[in-house]
Amino acid sequence: MAIASALVAARYSGVPGEYVEYAVGKVRESIGGVLTSSLISRFIRKAIRTGVWFKLPSTSRALLLASRCLKIVKSRVLREILVGIMVEIELSTLRGRAIYYGVLVALRSGLREALGDFKKLITLGIGYLNLPLMWRILG
Repeated sequence: MAIASALVAARYSGVPGEYVEYAVGKVRESIGGVLTSSLISRFIRKAIRTGVWFKLPSTSRALLLASRCLKIVKSRVLREILVGIMVEIELSTLRGRAIYYGVLVALRSGLREALGDFKKLITLGIGYLNLPLMWRILG
């Protein structure tokens, strides 16, 4: 849902598709490496707290609740599905949107050194999100 709306908004604002895919990939990187039950529980709490929980499809909610019982997710397919759901949750938070727009601003401005540091991306993204709506170029 959030990824789809971000992709559509970016497409209509003139942002190249590979920039959007790279930005979503950076948000995916920010989630972490190993999926443990504590990380899954943390994302469930984050989704409930931000109100995204009830916007997720019921299958995604059920999958998150069921996989919370696993100590470590070993299956590659299950891991990809869970990370996709977690990206949806992360893009609904300020940190996720800041990383997303920080990557887009960095790529558009030619700040390649900022792409390796999440703090710089969050700073660029929050600076962009604090602009008035009529001054935003990327959507």
